[in-house]
Amino acid sequence: MSDEILDFQNVKPVVPETNKIYEDDGSVTYIDRIYGDIFGGDKLILKDGTRYKGKIERKSIKREDGTLGYVNFANNKWFDRCGMPIDKPNNLVTRDKKDGE
Repeated sequence: MSDEILDFQNVKPVVPETNKIYEDDGSVTYIDRIYGDIFGGDKLILKDGTRYKGKIERKSIKREDGTLGYVNFANNKWFDRCGMPIDKPNNLVTRDKKDGE
């Protein structure tokens, strides 16, 4: 074994392939993306590969057929159910706050 000391403080995060969009001209665009796990937890991986530490909210939307769906909101950005960035939806479901909320 080598006696080298590994310095993990200066290691850059790896950007997942699914956070990259390959353009027709060969360039790559990096995006923020939300990932979920089988236990219902969500995490936002930023375009530089780091993990967002703040709160990820799930907001209800009303679909065209009248059913309810949801979108995610984190870091002042909106994401669809697949975790891809979207514009702010105009069909958010709001509710009146009850006393004590």
